Amino acid sequence: MRTIFQKQLILYLGTLIICLALLGVMLSQVIRTYFTDQRVEALQDSAARVAYSLEEMFQFHFGIFDLGRLNQEISAMHRFLDARLIVINSDFQVLASSQGLVDSQAPLYHRDLAPLMEGIPIVAYGTLDGLYPEPLLTVGKPIRIGDQVVGAVLVGTSMAELETAIAEMYLLTLLSIAASAVIAGAFIYMFSKAVSRPLRQMNEAARVIAGGDFEKRITVQSRDEVGQLAESFNHMAESLQEQERIRRDFIANLSHDIRSPLTSMRGFLQAIDDGTVPAEKIHYYIGIVMDESDRLIKLANNILDVELLQEAVPYSSAFDINDLIRRTVLSFEPQATAKNLQIHCRFAHKYDEIWADYDKIQRVIYNLVDNAVKFVPEAGEIMIEVNLDDEACYVSVQDNGRGISLEDQPQIFDRFFKGDPSRNEYKKGSGLGLSIVREIVRAHGGQVTVKSSPGEGCLFTFSIPKTSV
Repeated sequence: MRTIFQKQLILYLGTLIICLALLGVMLSQVIRTYFTDQRVEALQDSAARVAYSLEEMFQFHFGIFDLGRLNQEISAMHRFLDARLIVINSDFQVLASSQGLVDSQAPLYHRDLAPLMEGIPIVAYGTLDGLYPEPLLTVGKPIRIGDQVVGAVLVGTSMAELETAIAEMYLLTLLSIAASAVIAGAFIYMFSKAVSRPLRQMNEAARVIAGGDFEKRITVQSRDEVGQLAESFNHMAESLQEQERIRRDFIANLSHDIRSPLTSMRGFLQAIDDGTVPAEKIHYYIGIVMDESDRLIKLANNILDVELLQEAVPYSSAFDINDLIRRTVLSFEPQATAKNLQIHCRFAHKYDEIWADYDKIQRVIYNLVDNAVKFVPEAGEIMIEVNLDDEACYVSVQDNGRGISLEDQPQIFDRFFKGDPSRNEYKKGSGLGLSIVREIVRAHGGQVTVKSSPGEGCLFTFSIPKTSV
């Protein structure tokens, strides 16, 4: 199986090779066209000059070519232009050439030369059916006297020389492309390494974390998507580490919460069984055992409820939220009396109807009020307020207790979270009450928030949309 680095390298190098290959093909065509056009243009200029000279000579001799002088002129032009020259008349008979005078009785006709006698310049490639011993690039220019074409001049240069020049440019271009490919390949290799390195680190870190070590972190300096992914990975590792810490604390607390009542229940039952408990106190100790068993049942139910609430669908119905709050507050009368607490309610209207799961919303209010009663000081105050707008119903529970520390607030709704044990005076809770509140409110499509400052109490607010499930 190929790694991400290998895949990236193959992809980038493949793209580079394809692009450079296409570039090479295009450049080869451009080079060939450029050199050929340049040579054709040069030959056309030379043919035009030769044709002009021959036109003057033809006029000077009263319309007759002086073949001897013509041959001399052609030989001189051949040396000057470094090209092969041929002069033909209007009957395609060769009058002179740079290789010597050709027999005028041997007419030269080729389909590529035919346009010359119509006054049209030509460009031809090859040997022209044996006229040349080797392929040439030939440019033809008509010789005119007035409007009459009296002949033509052919100027040719070796195709081998042209191909040699083009081949040299091909080689130079190829070397440039090869050097560019090497440099680009080195950059691609380093870039692929740099991109895949943090991914490789994340893969290794994920294996370490999967093994239970949540201390592993990734160091990435870039601020691109890979850097953001690495940062998110580190946040995930920190969250997992925190969850693991909470889980261990919960297990420790849970073990203590289970062991203490079980030890107490066993001691009382053993004493009753041994007969060391007076008969008149048996019912008293049995009552203690029953209370402890109820506490264990409540703890087990809370743990089970947290899991079930994530999948349960609320059973919604219409009811008066104000009446529900009154009934819930009445259930706290003994605790409020014992601590001399004042619990106030403030409602938006006399009757505020919402559409939600009655039992679950009752549990949300109960858990929030229960927390306030536990942590508010003697003679403290609790305010429960209901507000409505066009979108939702808002219920807030505020107390004047000692509040929640700033470092604990981000985790206050996490399951098993009980805050700093050194400051937590209430040891009997399981750390699931607020987690249950959050799951119920979320199931209804609402939100729950907390505002608190140390020493200034807490304000919990949850919302239930009017269109909740």
